Parts: sequence; structure tokens; C-alpha cells
Amino acid sequence: MNSDAVIGCDAVEAGSEWLRLKTASGAVRTIPWSAIRLAGMNEKLEGHITIERVTEKVAPFRATHDSLWIAYADDSFAQVMIEKTSPKRDALLKAFAEHLGDRWRPNDLAISDWMGQMMIPHKVRMSKAIILMLAVTAIIFFVSIAILFFVHGAKPTSP
Repeated sequence: MNSDAVIGCDAVEAGSEWLRLKTASGAVRTIPWSAIRLAGMNEKLEGHITIERVTEKVAPFRATHDSLWIAYADDSFAQVMIEKTSPKRDALLKAFAEHLGDRWRPNDLAISDWMGQMMIPHKVRMSKAIILMLAVTAIIFFVSIAILFFVHGAKPTSP
């Protein structure tokens, strides 16, 4: 799982096939647009959503930047702090709209939508655990039937 803090429009590059983020720690993430599950903004989310090891890095920029939230790949998230006044801001937001379609929430990202994205990895893990439990239960069932059949079949029958 990647959780990234990205500071400033200069740390974001929007290509035709991908979005590139340079994180506050110096890592560079290249994300295909198709791998972005949801992205958006909503000033009402500030202080209500936290991403471990990210929120504390972006906190000093809240007065001069807006949060752009991105959920991508399996269970990766980024909080991109974009300047409220930057010559690159409009082009960046336009790229999100063009490439993401209905996965882009420019000003109305709901906390329920974001929390749903954060729960996806847990749902996948739960689904895998349920499938594993069902498989083990089926194996135990069939082994029990085989044992009962063998034990019952081994008894002498009376004439």
C-alpha cells in the first residue's frame, strides 16, 4: 500500500496516459489514469479524513493549498496539496476531468465515497478469507463423508 503526500502543482505531471506524482519524501509514482479509482476535492473533508503518515506532512500547507484526494491501484492513496493560486492549477484539474470522467469529483467528493475507497482493500481481503474458509469447510465435509463411507462400508453385514 502506498500512501503519499504530494505538495504543489509542480510535483504533479499529467500525461496523456498517466499521472506522475513526486511525493514529499522524494519518491516518484507514475499511475496510469485507468488505475485511478476515484479523485476529487471538497474543502469540507479537511480535518475529517486522515491518511496515516500523510496528513501530518500536508498540514502546514492547508492555508495556502487545497487537498486533491486520489485513490489508485489496489490500496494506494495520495493527498495532493495544490496551490489555491497557481498558473498550473486549472490545467491540472482539467486533465483530471478529461481522463477520469465519472471517477472525478471536482468539488463534491463525499466522505462516504472516500471511505468506501479506503475500505476496498479490506473487502478484498475479507472476500479471500471467506473463500478460503468455504474451501476448507468443503474439504473437511468431503473428508468426513469419505471417512464415514469407509467406516460404514467396512462393517460386516448380517445375512
